[in-house]
Amino acid sequence: MTCPRRKFFCGALLASCVALSSRAQEAVVQDEWKGCSDPESSFVLRYPPSLIRSIAPGATACSFQTADSDFNLEVVVEPNAAREGETLENRMEKEMDLLGGTVTYKRKEATWFVLSGVTSNGTEYYRKLYTKGPRWVSLHMTYPHARTDKFNLWVTRIEKSFVPFTEREELAAE
Repeated sequence: MTCPRRKFFCGALLASCVALSSRAQEAVVQDEWKGCSDPESSFVLRYPPSLIRSIAPGATACSFQTADSDFNLEVVVEPNAAREGETLENRMEKEMDLLGGTVTYKRKEATWFVLSGVTSNGTEYYRKLYTKGPRWVSLHMTYPHARTDKFNLWVTRIEKSFVPFTEREELAAE
C-alpha cells in the first residue's frame, strides 16, 4: 500500500473507532435515563439525564429542557377535558388548526392521537394525547428541525417508554 493510501486507511479506521465509541457511550448513557412520575395523574416519563427541569412560567412538574433550551419536553395533565364536552376527535382537529397546516404525520386510535411536523420557523414538534375516561395526558416535545439527527433518537425512546395511566403500585416503584 502506498503512503497516502495507508494514511487514508488509518484515518478512516480511527474515525470509525471514535464513532463506534461515541455510540456505545451514548447507549450506556441512555440506559441511565431519569424518571418523572405523578401519582395524582398516574403517568411515568423517562428522559435523558442531560435535561434540566424547566423553570418557564406555567411549566408543569414534568417539564424539561436542554441547557441551551433547544429540546423541550413536557407532560400536560387535563383531568376534566372529557367532562367539559371535548372529544378526542374535536381536540385533534383543534390542535391541527393551531398548528396551521404544518402537520406532516398524524395518527388516531381509540384512546390517543399523535401529531408531528415542522413549524414555519423550523421547530420540529411531536404531540401525543392519551385518554382514559375523563383523564387526558399530553406528551409534547419540540426541537430545531436542523438538529433532527440528534433529537429523533430521544423522541422515539421517550414516546415508547412513556406510560400514561399506570397503576399506583407501578408508580411507587419509580
